[in-house]
Amino acid sequence: MPRPETYRAGFDPQTVFADVSVEPGRAIGPQIYEVLRSRIIDNRLPPGAVVSEAEVARLCDISRTPLRAAIQRLAAEGLVVVRPQVGTVVAPLDQARLEEAVFVRTAIECAVVRRLAERRADLSELSSTIERQRAAAARDDYMTFFRHDEAFHARLAEIAGVPNAWGVIQSMKAHVDRQRLQLMSSIKGRSATAFDQHLAVLSAIGAGDPDAAEKHMREHIHSVFI
Repeated sequence: MPRPETYRAGFDPQTVFADVSVEPGRAIGPQIYEVLRSRIIDNRLPPGAVVSEAEVARLCDISRTPLRAAIQRLAAEGLVVVRPQVGTVVAPLDQARLEEAVFVRTAIECAVVRRLAERRADLSELSSTIERQRAAAARDDYMTFFRHDEAFHARLAEIAGVPNAWGVIQSMKAHVDRQRLQLMSSIKGRSATAFDQHLAVLSAIGAGDPDAAEKHMREHIHSVFI
């Protein structure tokens, strides 16, 4: 018997969805959306992969109705394409969406660090996050580093008094994350470089230098293109 289309795209659905467990008492649609979105971003569902609704529903033990709702959300974000006679296909990296997300993220996060530097904000509470980043970067554990990186940026916005700013960034940065994780997985030392950039941003904030803080944050965000 021929293998399902999903196998021909270079991944094993059994492995990709082996650890999925739908939490009782929560809406299934948002949960399966997060599952699919995270696996597209970290490349477990690679570009070109044909995602079989029937197979995902079976492996995750869910009905196809919430799965279709999740796929519609992913299509709206440009992460999947629904093709007649083919099905749901993981989209290639969208350069236009990537550039737009970097533009928005640069505008917001540079404003965040400028505000923090102007106030010479006390960022001592970030020391534990920094140490976790340091440890992950030292062993080139890019997935762990990525999680702590996310927490770091979110907390900067909170300390600056604009917690919803990170939510705006989150809503459109999936393509940035796909690019970042591809680079971090393929180029040794990318986590260490990002960590050094974080230290430069924190140093500028501590020195009360908004121009330097903005410069270092801009370089950090734009390193996704390098």
